[in-house]
Amino acid sequence: MRERARIEKVSGKIAVLRIEKKPECEGCKVCVFKAGESTVKVRALNRAGAKAGDEVIVEAEKDNRALASFIVYILPVLFAGAGALIGALCFERELVAALLCLAGLALGFAAVFAADKLCSRLRGFGMEVVEICNTKNTDKEDTHGTQS
Repeated sequence: MRERARIEKVSGKIAVLRIEKKPECEGCKVCVFKAGESTVKVRALNRAGAKAGDEVIVEAEKDNRALASFIVYILPVLFAGAGALIGALCFERELVAALLCLAGLALGFAAVFAADKLCSRLRGFGMEVVEICNTKNTDKEDTHGTQS
């Protein structure tokens, strides 16, 4: 996804930018517009060196839904299984195995949450400023592959 946005704030290599909702945004869900909202603020990696007030083209990372689904759904299950296995083999009591299974599940969700926070801080939520637009240009750039 490539979209036009305006930089609101820059902090180091991360830029906070505002994206206007378009009809094409309904099926995408990358920016996660709230119900009834026509704009959204997102953070993006600012390798282009844009400054506050600049109009830019922002691009979302390639779609990594399969990897994200694996991390979100499978990792907690693996932790839960490890907890149940440790409980069954080391303590040989069903109650302890069940409690360790639940503890492993909670630990797995905590690991997913921590990984999400770390990745979003390091990568700017998977978006990157790729181009600074000429603000004097009044022609609308087509960012979705069709003529406006």
